[in-house]
Amino acid sequence: MHRSITRTYLKHYANVHRGATGLMPLTGAQRRFHHTRSADPHERVRILPVFLEFPPGLLETGRLERATRSVLRRHPALRGAADTVDGVPLLRIGPVPEGPLVRETTAPDADAAAWAALDDWAAGHGPFRVVLARDDRRDLLAIGFDHLVCDGESTGLVLDELMSAYRSGEEVPESSAAGELSRYREAVERQLAREHEASGPEALAHWTSRVRDAGPGRWGREPGGRGGQATAWQRVALPGTATDRPFPALLAACHTALTRTPGTAPVAYTWGSPDGAGVVGCFINTVLANPQDDGVRESWWEDLEFVDTPFDEVVRAARASRAPWTGHLDLVLTLIDLTRRPAPVLDGVPGRFRYPPGTRMEDPVIVTAVHEGTELSLRIDHDPLIVPGAEATAIADALGASFTDVGRVAG
Repeated sequence: MHRSITRTYLKHYANVHRGATGLMPLTGAQRRFHHTRSADPHERVRILPVFLEFPPGLLETGRLERATRSVLRRHPALRGAADTVDGVPLLRIGPVPEGPLVRETTAPDADAAAWAALDDWAAGHGPFRVVLARDDRRDLLAIGFDHLVCDGESTGLVLDELMSAYRSGEEVPESSAAGELSRYREAVERQLAREHEASGPEALAHWTSRVRDAGPGRWGREPGGRGGQATAWQRVALPGTATDRPFPALLAACHTALTRTPGTAPVAYTWGSPDGAGVVGCFINTVLANPQDDGVRESWWEDLEFVDTPFDEVVRAARASRAPWTGHLDLVLTLIDLTRRPAPVLDGVPGRFRYPPGTRMEDPVIVTAVHEGTELSLRIDHDPLIVPGAEATAIADALGASFTDVGRVAG
């Protein structure tokens, strides 16, 4: 009988939990992030940022402070801290912090000031940070999430609630904390149940067949190594069949671009379960795209049946089959769909999402696609310390060639 990584973890977690209300198990993705952080001598947080720009002087710190406190009361994950008890990783939920929650700064360059405030973030500073950076041109609202407690879908939910609380001034009562904690625990338990169910022989056979001829990976650094960042932007027009569902076309473009460099690992992307909708947390999985006989789009539909198989299970199966690929990632794809979540409006003034450079590179190449109607804005970040410039340019060119290129901006 196959013993899943999830079931083994839950057995160890039960031995240390002992009914403690504030201790929560970690999902598969959370355990991966925890392992990566543990290997980093600096214990740096993997930051998931959201940037919103408004006209100068529009945002009020007091209103933003009250809205932030309300969001923290509603979502226990945003008060969580990764911890280890008797060698078992878990999440420890704490109270809403006392003292100011919003960090306000005025500087000549709001982009640089916001990133400096977010990046100066040790693991002990909490998983949720709100920065209001002002310069003479704009108010820049920067919201940083510790990716260990929050996925991309959850950031949108938090942003909606933060803006709603800012507009209304209503606060979530402290008495709701116990009920919200129960909702979060139930969502995590459902996620772990899915991960266990998706770790059976059929799923592992599927993923073993997918990675049997995958490249081992080309670019890498020592754990905890500090990388650089280089960014290029391009806007591309989507073909008519992809304007509503751009992801398959985007995935195929990334696969084509990456396979032009011999030895690279499969394209990876994050996928969230709809069962976590409405509850803030980290309910994603890292999924590979490595088709064999079929095209990427066709194989992706087949892979959807097994997207809940934890990444660590796929790695273990690949190593057991002696496949060349053993877990390395060269390119990670993320899609941001602004057609589903437009920028908020405050006091009658629409905000504007921003994507300033400055993020710390956690993977050799990161492709971020922003979906805006019939177009995609593609941001290609790479670590120039490990990815040669010519190879990064080849990836960007191949991505652009896969669509109808309507413009390119160097970053």
